[in-house]
Amino acid sequence: MSRCPACPGKHNCVPPSGPVDRCNDYMCLGEAPGRDEDKKLQPFVGKTGREVNEHYFPLAGWRRDNIRVDNAISCFPDRPKGKLDAKKQKDLDLLESCANHHLYPDLERLTPKLIVPMGAFACRALDPDIDLDLQHGILTETAWGPAFPMWHPAGGIHEPKKMLHIRTDWTRLRKHLIGKLHREIDQYAGREIYKVISDPQELRWLLSDQHTLPMACDTETKKGGAPFCLTFSTQPGTGFLIMADDTDTLRAYQEALDVWEGPILFHNWLFDGPIVAKMGLRFRRRLIRDTMVMSFHLGNLPQGLKALAWRELGMRMQDFDDMVTPYSRDLVIEYYRQAYAEVWQIPDPVLKRQDDGSFKLYKAQGFNRKLKTFFNAWDKNPDKDVFEMWTKNWTDEHQMVEDMMGPWPGKCITHAWARNPEQVTFYACRDADTTLRLYPLLMWMRRQVRYRPQENWSEGWWESAA
Repeated sequence: MSRCPACPGKHNCVPPSGPVDRCNDYMCLGEAPGRDEDKKLQPFVGKTGREVNEHYFPLAGWRRDNIRVDNAISCFPDRPKGKLDAKKQKDLDLLESCANHHLYPDLERLTPKLIVPMGAFACRALDPDIDLDLQHGILTETAWGPAFPMWHPAGGIHEPKKMLHIRTDWTRLRKHLIGKLHREIDQYAGREIYKVISDPQELRWLLSDQHTLPMACDTETKKGGAPFCLTFSTQPGTGFLIMADDTDTLRAYQEALDVWEGPILFHNWLFDGPIVAKMGLRFRRRLIRDTMVMSFHLGNLPQGLKALAWRELGMRMQDFDDMVTPYSRDLVIEYYRQAYAEVWQIPDPVLKRQDDGSFKLYKAQGFNRKLKTFFNAWDKNPDKDVFEMWTKNWTDEHQMVEDMMGPWPGKCITHAWARNPEQVTFYACRDADTTLRLYPLLMWMRRQVRYRPQENWSEGWWESAA
C-alpha cells in the first residue's frame, strides 16, 4: 500500500477491509488506526473494534463481513498516544493528503449507498461543515453521497456517559435502513411571528387570558453582562421582545407575571435568573421549569438549545457569534486603526533566566510594532480573526490601551441591533419559541422513562402532538 506525500512513514499503512466490489452498499469510516490496527494491518480490530463489531453493528442489523471498513487517515498518527487535533493545521494537512491518496479513489470506485463516518476527522474527510453536535445520527448529504455521521465509538469507552448517545445513533441508523426513522420538519418555518413589544397596552392584550399556559422566556445581554432584552413566547411559532430599558412595558409584563399560573420555562435558569433580576422582574420559583436541566436528566440529549432545536424539532438557529461578528468586526478594526495612530511607550527590557541557568535580556515588542504586524497580516488575509489578537495575544496591553482609548468594542449584541434590528429580533425571539416547543417533548420523554429503552423515548410523540 503506497504512502501519501504527507505520510511520516513511521508506521504501517493499514488497508481497508470488507467487500471490494461496486455492489457494496455501506462503508464505515473511522479516523485513523490505533496500535492494534497498526500491528494487525486491519481497521477496527482493537478494543474499539470489538465494541463496534460485537455491540454497535448488531444494533444496526449489520455483520462486519458485509461492511466496508476504512479510516480517513491510513496510518497510526505520529502524535502522542496517536491523538489527532482538529485545531492543528499539521493534522488537517495529513488528513487532506491521505484522503486524497487513499480514501477518495476508493469512494469513487465503490460508490457506496451510505457512508457512516465515525468521529470528527472522518466527518471532516467527507464534509468540513459537518457539525457532530447537531448532525450525529441524522442523514446528511455530502459530495460523496449520503452520510450518517456518528461520534467515534471510542468515546463510549473513555467516557461512559457518551455510550448512550452512540447507542442511540446506531439504533437510529437501523430505523433509517428500514425506513422508519422519523425526521421532524419545522412546521412554522417562514411563518414565524417575532416582534418587539414597546406598548404596555399591547402587551396586556397579548397576555390576557393566557395565564394558565406555559410561557417560555429568555434573555440577551450586552458585553459585560448588562441586560439587553427579555423575550417570551406563549404560542408556538411566536416570540416577543421587550428591551431592558423599556421600564413601562416591563412593568406591564410584571403585572402578568404576578397572576401567572402556568409553568414558566427557561433554558438555563442559572444564567437567566440574575439577568431578569437586574431588569427588576420577579418570577415565582415554583413555576420555573428549566429545559436544560430536563434534557440533562434524560441523559440521551444535548444540553445546547441549538442542537436540541435542530435534532428534536427540525428548527434552525443562528449562533451568537455568526450574528454579531460581522457587525462587531468593523468596530474592532476601527479601534485598532485609532490605536495605531497613537504612539505607545515601548516596555523596558526584562532579564529572564534561561534553561541552562544563564540570564538573557529580552526586549519586549512595542504595541505600535504589534499593530503594524497585525495590519500587514490582515491585508494579506482579511478573514483573520481580529478578536483573538486582543483576547490572546495582546493581554498585557489591555489596561494601557483602554485607559487611553476607552473600552475595547469586542462582540456585543448592540452592534448588530444598531444596524439590523430585525435580525436581532429574530435571533432573540427564536430562543423563547424553541424552548416553548421543546417543553412538551421533554415532558413526553419523562413519561416514557419506565416503559421504553432510552433510545426510544421520543417514539410516539409526533403522532400524539399532531
